[in-house]
Amino acid sequence: MTVNQMERKKVTIHITNVIRQMDAEEKSDMSVSGVFYRDKGNRYLHYEEKQLAGTIRTVLKIADNELLLMRSGAVNMRMHFFRDNRRSTASVDSGAGKLQLESELVSMEELYENKPDVLSEVAFQYDLLSHGEYIGSYTVLMKIEEDAE
Repeated sequence: MTVNQMERKKVTIHITNVIRQMDAEEKSDMSVSGVFYRDKGNRYLHYEEKQLAGTIRTVLKIADNELLLMRSGAVNMRMHFFRDNRRSTASVDSGAGKLQLESELVSMEELYENKPDVLSEVAFQYDLLSHGEYIGSYTVLMKIEEDAE
């Protein structure tokens, strides 16, 4: 293990998603097991979720100036967000074809309450656009608890 790399810690992640599109709002909650670690100054969360369509593997990479959300399996998605609110390309493929969208980070916050080396919460909000037209706003709250060993 290098100086910049910390050990992988098993965690439980409680995820709340809020989707706002037009005049509708949809909220979902789930808990999954995962892994948290740091490498070269970046923070990573890895987890899998089981859905009717199949398993989705998710990697969330948090860097000082950006956030990268990658999902693979039943849904393939890559969203790259920048803290300076710069728009970036997002791709989503849920089996019906690949969509190219734009994403823009609205806000992002990390908390380290329990121990300084384990992330206890990450929250971010982003907007999705298609050809410059607003589609919706998405809020993700992840509460992370280190598993007892």
